Amino acid sequence: MALNAQQIAWLGIYNDLPMTVTTFFLRRIARGKIPYVVNTKSIDYEEVKKHAIKAKILKRGEKFPTSRLNGSVIKGVTPEVIKDSIPFTPYDALNRLPGQEVYINGKKVDHKKYEEDKRIASLKVSVPVVQEEIAAGVFLEGKYVSPDTGNEVTYTAYPSESVAVTDIKEWGIWTTTKINEFITENKVRVDEILVGKDVFYKILTDYNKSSNKVITATPKRVQTQDGDYELHLDVFGFNYVMIPDTTDTQGNAIDTANWFQLRNDAAVIPAFAGVVNVVNGQSTLEAADLIIRETPADPETGEAKTLAESAYCPIVVNPNIVKTYKVTGL
Repeated sequence: MALNAQQIAWLGIYNDLPMTVTTFFLRRIARGKIPYVVNTKSIDYEEVKKHAIKAKILKRGEKFPTSRLNGSVIKGVTPEVIKDSIPFTPYDALNRLPGQEVYINGKKVDHKKYEEDKRIASLKVSVPVVQEEIAAGVFLEGKYVSPDTGNEVTYTAYPSESVAVTDIKEWGIWTTTKINEFITENKVRVDEILVGKDVFYKILTDYNKSSNKVITATPKRVQTQDGDYELHLDVFGFNYVMIPDTTDTQGNAIDTANWFQLRNDAAVIPAFAGVVNVVNGQSTLEAADLIIRETPADPETGEAKTLAESAYCPIVVNPNIVKTYKVTGL
């Protein structure tokens, strides 16, 4: 059973609405990749490994990273469904006198569709907020805790080491050295340099103090395709991107202030397990990144719900192509 025409239309509205929440980590995990989507409740890591090898993310013979659920090694993951719903009654669509029109921005609109679009707009906020928290945990720490069950899924840790700030004599030379080491060891390029706020401003301050600078450097606010903003610093021929303050699914801050991180985009892929769809009383698992549907009205109250569901679970397929340096003594 596939999505019906109404559900396809709702998804079209959802995707056309502007993103109003921060998606710094979501868009990086998605960047340049086709999501891995299945119509089953669990995502089998052996199948993900085959997908990663075909996509040239893993080389043949390379070991797929270990994943643990609450300390035990697992061969797959069953992500909890990210779900939110907006209740409504017939009165929400009929709160106008007979013949009275609704005008938005000077244009006449169908009041039933207006109420429907408002519900979908609310879901466009609530669902991505949870997805971004999951994405942040996996992207930065290689783990996330289910907001529903409290289960913790942990992937093989990204390589990390500490470096004293006093050992970094000049940021341009040091960055060049670390990038060359990364490329030599991993045989892949560095797609992005992400730095915590303390490192970001240390690089900026040191650059502006140097006697050989050409012009004084200033950070740039760069607008992304989805309307978000990022802080970038272009110095020494490199683009340093500040990691924003973020929290995990439990509301705990992830401290990245002293991080200097080199990344290849292929380290993490977006993945989605199947989501339940109900059409004409028949339920199936759909292979989709998101489903929007309406529940039947309650016989007594007349209340129904517009429901959005997503079984989002980004997967670390190659932790070795991320390297984090934690700069001490800042």
